[in-house]
Amino acid sequence: MDRAASPEALTQEILIRLGDRYASMFVRIWQPAGTPRGSVFCLHGFTGNGADFDYLAAFLCRNGYLVVCPDLLGRGRSAYLGGGYDTNLYSRCLHALGQFAGKENHFIGTSWGGLILTLFLYANRSRVDRIVLNDVPLIGGPKVDALRDAVIQESKLTFQTSAAARDHLRAANSRMGQVEQGTFDSFIENRIASTPGGFRLAYDPATTGNFEAMTGREYDLFPMMAKLDARILLMYGREGELIEESALERTRRARPDLCVVQTTDAGNPPSLMTPDQAFLVLGFLSAV
Repeated sequence: MDRAASPEALTQEILIRLGDRYASMFVRIWQPAGTPRGSVFCLHGFTGNGADFDYLAAFLCRNGYLVVCPDLLGRGRSAYLGGGYDTNLYSRCLHALGQFAGKENHFIGTSWGGLILTLFLYANRSRVDRIVLNDVPLIGGPKVDALRDAVIQESKLTFQTSAAARDHLRAANSRMGQVEQGTFDSFIENRIASTPGGFRLAYDPATTGNFEAMTGREYDLFPMMAKLDARILLMYGREGELIEESALERTRRARPDLCVVQTTDAGNPPSLMTPDQAFLVLGFLSAV
């Protein structure tokens, strides 16, 4: 992808009403030239933010899509609330994005973002055309518990220098696969926040507040996902740890149109930051 010719994102702050107060949600908007062929909403993972999709969003924008990438509350440049992070809060965030809906509406959710997306679309019976779920933990269990534990520990970290924070993030994301250096550097920089005492990762530690209570709690969102009124693509890396083959086979019987791609060199999880992955997503969204 020619980064020099890439479009630039516009930014907007949306006020989310929380009872008797408001919180600001930061949104990146990639506006194509001419009339958009549809809108694409990109939801990041638990510790990420909307900038995680910069590469893919620029690519889709160049191909005619309006792309909307929020920093969900408690992440990136959005408001940090210090508590109250639950599915109701995130549902309010997603409802607020309705102002960007187009004639076609597609969603991409990575990891936790895809989980929140599945719950939201099922609960609201929203009209959606296509959905990409990228390495989403649709079944709970020990592997998901381990991911939560790792996030709890990471959320407590502080760093004296930005270089130390970058070193940590490079090591933590070493399995992302072959991503262009400039793209990877930008990804890292957008995940660091400056504080009065140094630096920390760009999400509110309070977002993990209910994690310990969720440990050991089993869930299965495959039946819910199978009932969504949309074409669905599930993406995993070749060495993905969240693939549940028996659940996939069961769901395929209920949804023969379900698309599953286990990409060979996409990293774990797939980064969505390489040309082959970008063309895969574009092909799925635009297929007749």
